[in-house]
Amino acid sequence: MAKMQFDGKVAIVTGAGGGLGKAYASLLASRGAKVLLNDLGGNFMGEGADRGYAGAAAAEIRVAGGVAEANGDSVATSDGARAIVADAVARWGRVDILVNNAGIVSASGAIETVTDKQWADDMAVSASGTFYLCREVWEGMKERDFGRIVNVASGSWFGMGSGVPYPAAKGAVWAMTRALASASTARGWNIKINCIMPIAGSRMTALMGEDIHGLMMRDFPPKAVAPVVAMLAHEQAPANGELFSVGGGGYARVFAGVTAGYRGSDKDWSMEDALANFDAAFSPAEFSIPAGSMDEAELYTSDVPWDAFRQFIQ
Repeated sequence: MAKMQFDGKVAIVTGAGGGLGKAYASLLASRGAKVLLNDLGGNFMGEGADRGYAGAAAAEIRVAGGVAEANGDSVATSDGARAIVADAVARWGRVDILVNNAGIVSASGAIETVTDKQWADDMAVSASGTFYLCREVWEGMKERDFGRIVNVASGSWFGMGSGVPYPAAKGAVWAMTRALASASTARGWNIKINCIMPIAGSRMTALMGEDIHGLMMRDFPPKAVAPVVAMLAHEQAPANGELFSVGGGGYARVFAGVTAGYRGSDKDWSMEDALANFDAAFSPAEFSIPAGSMDEAELYTSDVPWDAFRQFIQ
């Protein structure tokens, strides 16, 4: 297999001052991409700012022979996202690749302890930041009929103890990925948008003590996630609208499916009927993976013309 390169491509990686984001940016640059490393420079809880954080990471890439520049604007506002994309365009003329890696964990306690600000901060960086950046690059990708977007979600949306804001924000990232990929596929655009759930040592695992952090960095180093991100950012990316768990040198598809279920025809059924058929509805023995919301609706028996809905929502 020929070596996969990014010669001539322009990439933006957010949250790239260190850890996973830096690993993604470094690999893209080592394969020929021009990379804008964006990082506000705050801690993992979103506190503080240090524009030198991204600058140091970009300098390391340049020393290694890559093309990289730093940006310190915030992804959490539409103005910040606009400034980030404008920076890359001013330097290199366009944006071909976007990796939405920036995220914070402002609160992990029980829901009754989460403040309005903590909720808003988590959603602003992970969810709104992903939306703002995607919106800013979208028109240019459509015009050139090429684009690759890799969004970064988290396995936390499976459940994270008592934590709510971070899983909610990362779940929104996954939903946005599906929505954008659906739009791209329906219109035949060469824009592919995928999502990953990385498992890696980070500034957060460092808070768990030297022993645990050491094990995470040994068994799940950030560099072990980067190959999948780069593959999905490449012109040969083999998927669109998919989610992958990535860590420790491997990866796996993650999907949302619908069971065969109980699909009766009695519109006057009762709650007792619902309970009686719970096992059939709940069992994952048979399932399907809908490509979109109308595909899921079609699993029920009806005469509704779902194609009309598809055309309406496009």
